[in-house]
Parts: sequence; C-alpha cells; structure tokens
Amino acid sequence: MSATPAVALDEAAEATHRLETAEHVTVTPLGNALGAEIGGLDLARPFTPAELEAVRAAIQDHHLLCFRDQHLGSDEQVAFSTQLGPLEVFPEQDKTKGESTVYNVANVSPEGEHLPVDDHRVIYQKVNARWHTDSSYRYIPSFVSIMYAIRVLPDGASGGETEYSNMLAAYDALPDEMKARIEPLHMVHYYEFGRRLFPELPPVSHHEKVHVPPTCHPLVRIHPDRGCRRSLFFTTNAGNEVSGMTMEDGVALHRKLASHVSRPEFCYKHRWRPNDLVLWDNRVLMHRAKGYDMARYPRVFRRTTVAGSEPILGPYSQAVEGKVRPLTAA
Repeated sequence: MSATPAVALDEAAEATHRLETAEHVTVTPLGNALGAEIGGLDLARPFTPAELEAVRAAIQDHHLLCFRDQHLGSDEQVAFSTQLGPLEVFPEQDKTKGESTVYNVANVSPEGEHLPVDDHRVIYQKVNARWHTDSSYRYIPSFVSIMYAIRVLPDGASGGETEYSNMLAAYDALPDEMKARIEPLHMVHYYEFGRRLFPELPPVSHHEKVHVPPTCHPLVRIHPDRGCRRSLFFTTNAGNEVSGMTMEDGVALHRKLASHVSRPEFCYKHRWRPNDLVLWDNRVLMHRAKGYDMARYPRVFRRTTVAGSEPILGPYSQAVEGKVRPLTAA
C-alpha cells in the first residue's frame, strides 16, 4: 500500500463512517469480538464506488458483515462476490456443487434429495465443524468467504450455527512466552487431512492432489494493511503438524492453541436466518460449523470465495523486514 499504516487505518475508519451515515444504511455491531450487521443495501444490485469502498473498509474494521433479507440466485451471488475480487475455483469435483466457483455447503443434493448421514458429501461437512480458515491449504489462501443461507434449521432446533474467532485478539491475549515460542514456527496445511479425521471418506482424487498440494504457513501472520499487527494463523481441519517440532510436541502445541482461540471473548456465534448473507475475512478469522441433527434437518448454504492476492507474511518475511521487529530479537 502506498499509504502508511496509520493513514490507511484512518482512511478505513472514514470510509466506514460514510457507510454508517449514508441514507438508509445502518451498521450494528453483532458482538464485542467481531462482526456487524449492515442494513439498507440490496446486494442484488451493483455497489456504487462509494458503497464498495465503504464495504471494504467495514470488512477491515469488523472482519465479518451480515446482510439480512437478501434475495440472490447463484448468478447474483457471483456478481456480488466478484465486486470484491476474483473468485477461487473449488478443487472438489463432487461436493454437492454446480459451478466451479460456487460451493453448496449442504446435506442436500443439487437435485433436492436430503442425503443420508453416511453419504460422503455429508461426512465432509463434519470436517468443517473444526476450527479453520477457508483455503488455508493453498499457497495463497483466500481473502473473503461469502455464504448465503437457503435452508436453515427451524427456531428451537439445536445447533447449525457458525462460530467465528478473532485471530488478532487471540494473538494479543497470548502470554509473552507463548508469543516468543511460536514466533518462528510454521504449520503444514494439506487438503487431504480430512481423510485422517474421517477415514470413511473416499481418497483424494488426482485432480485434487494436483490443484492443492501441501503447503506451509507461519503460525504468526503479519498484516501490513493493519499496521503490521500480528495474528494467529492455523487450522484444525487441514493439519496439526508444526515444522521443526516432533509430531508429539507439535500436536500438543496445536491443541493448546485450538483451546485458546475457543475462549468466548474472542468469539461470535451466528444463528442463521433464511436469506442471510454473511461474509468474513479469512485473513483474521477462523470459523467452525456447530453440530446439528443432520438426519432430521436439511441445511443448505451457497458459498463463494474471493481469492487472496499474496502469500502469508510471517515475522521473518523479507517483505516486512524493517517494518516489524521479531519478538525474539527484543
């Protein structure tokens, strides 16, 4: 970015203020940790340049945005999503989806059949019940995920929410000794890890292996567009191995971090309503689906994902050299 971090943050706050003060537009925080509900915008029509700038700033400020009562078909959702950037092509060839950039997060087939709980497309949904950030298994992970609620659980039914955790806040709350310990570490991310969790899933196809080989990312992520703040960056559905540690020690550290990010002060749990559209910033949030009675309740969402633009930067990356001092050098 050409602006200094402080100026960039001021510009983001100003753009968010313009969104909040625009006629018929409201911004209501969803919780202390993250999230805002945006009212007064019809996502089926294109944003004006000012609206797009303000929505981008709101993503930066709140990390998650919820738009209620939207009415979007697949084409309208794609058109809305591409305003934020090019879309990822999903590697899966058979996961209840149609177009390569649209993913049906569902226990219902594209033909409308409520799938049995032992169908591998349903079992795969259980992988997403673990903390993760979408597309962490890519060399360049995603920017924003966008999910639209088509069929949700009825009022009174247990589960079915999506829970989010703020990785900026989770990192800030770590003890100094833990921050120093994880500063130089990386985690191995690989798409195939879900088969370890659920061996009954079919093997990863050649197509999937070619398109998403294993990759390694820093456990501590640096955000140049946020004044070089640090956040945690890991997942529990695409690996648990930490580079440079024994398997036993790496898994123990991974388990401790997963417990840490689950603390309520970092989290927001979204109870879905029909026609909700929720988008979230995968650079700073993790999320997980809450379990529900899959045999009893159909649940259908449509997801698009805006691609990231650059690899993850860690504290020792040359791209941030001179902008951030590693803790271990203090």
